[in-house]
This record gives sequence, C-alpha cells and structure tokens, in this order.
Amino acid sequence: MIRHDEGFFSAKDNLRLFWESDVPPRPKAHVGIVHGYGDHCGRYRKFIDALVADGFAVHAFDYRGHGQADGRRGYCEKFSEFVDDLETFWMRVRGAGGSKKSFLFAHSHGGLMAIHYQMRKPPELAGLVLSAPYLKLALKPPPLKVIAGRAIEKILPWLPIKNEIRPELLTRDVEAQRAVERDHLYNRTVTPRWFSESNAAQLEALNMGPQIRLPVSVICGAEDGIASTEATREFFQRIGSGDKQYKEHPGMRHEVVNEIGKELVWKDISSWISKHL
Repeated sequence: MIRHDEGFFSAKDNLRLFWESDVPPRPKAHVGIVHGYGDHCGRYRKFIDALVADGFAVHAFDYRGHGQADGRRGYCEKFSEFVDDLETFWMRVRGAGGSKKSFLFAHSHGGLMAIHYQMRKPPELAGLVLSAPYLKLALKPPPLKVIAGRAIEKILPWLPIKNEIRPELLTRDVEAQRAVERDHLYNRTVTPRWFSESNAAQLEALNMGPQIRLPVSVICGAEDGIASTEATREFFQRIGSGDKQYKEHPGMRHEVVNEIGKELVWKDISSWISKHL
C-alpha cells in the first residue's frame, strides 16, 4: 500500500515550506521533485503517480513564495535563499531514503536551483534530471517593463508585476492549459528582485557546467517559448560529467511532463533513473 504524507517544515530562516511524499512498499529509489517558477508541487501529481507505479518513492515540496509555502509570491532577497530551501528539502529526502539511492528531478527555475545546489556537493545525490532548465528567457519582455522593473527594485523590490507567461506557452494540452487557468496556487506575477537575482543566477549557472560530475539527464521541448532551448543545448555541451544524456522532444513546449505525449517522457525519466540504480 502506498503511504502518502504531507505537511510543513522550516527553512533555514524559519520560513514555513510545504512538502508531500508518496512511498510504495520496498521502493527501488527515492526521487525529489523541484517545481518551476510560479509553479507548485501539486501540478506534478500525474507524473508522481507514474513514478510511484514504477516503484519509486517520490518527495516534492513548495519552496518560498510558491504554492502552499509562506513568503511573498515569487520573491527572494537573494537567489541563494531558494538554493537553501532545496538543501533543506534534500536533507529530508535523504533522511527518508536510508540506504536507497536518491535522485533529483528539477524543472525550469527548479533546474536553475539544482544546478547551483549541486555545486555544494549534496550528500548522496545519485543523479540529476534537468527539465527545461531556466538558463535564459526565450521570450523578450517589453523593454519598458524591464527598465521600469529596475527602477522599482530600488524602492519596492517585492512589488508583484504581471508576467508574460500564457498557459499555451507551457503545453499544447488544452486540458492542462485550462487547469492552469483554474489553479489558485499558480502565480502569474514576477517581482523586480527575483528578476534581477535569477538573471545573475543564470549567468553563473552557465559557467558551472564543467564542474558537474554526477550523472545528468537533460530534457526539453524543441518548441519551448519560455526557457531557451538553445541555451539548454549550450549548457549540456559544457557539462563535465562522462555520464550525460540530452533529449529534445520535437513539437513539445516548456512543460514536457505535462505535454501531449507526456507518458513517453515519464517512461524515459523512469528508465534513466532505473539504469543508475
């Protein structure tokens, strides 16, 4: 019988974060899931169920300013706060994992966090799956909005500003698009401080590739209009690991695990993890 648990835990600065886990009897390995910007772990339910059905224990969380976690929506003083949240979450995953191997699946902004986190040499991280890592914005925000955001950051760095992300940029799946529109936990704003901090984190991440030595699988959609696929390809080439895999899915957009044909993507991820047990 699958055991489902959920609740809250404290970040390093005592901010309240949300977590949930699904553990089958005798799991093959443990997988931690890191969602994207504006996102939350509840949107990964079908993917989680597929991994659990394949025998994996799955743990997911909402980091600061997202989903059921506390904090200003989409805000950070420093990007490292997100990385600290991930580090605290990973300690929970490892605590549950025991002698079993543990892996991270990280999407978009979560992928950017995971790239930074692996520089801290996480204990017993057996492999990393990066889904459309947010290394460069594919769409160009209006120049006036960028200029205004820089000016506002000096006065109101936490001010919510409507973003340019439409549900149809996430996936071609119409039902998934409608689910986003109905989702009260999905954040549709950005903050000036987050924008500047994430931009700086992207530049740093691109230079971290050669220092990545653990097994890595990078997946993305060829038609991603949010996270630059070109930047993802460039980053993959820089990864220093001798055990790395790149897969670009034709026709798919930003959220490959929520796309038309997602079941094949789920199987690919499950198979890659299984090969590294």
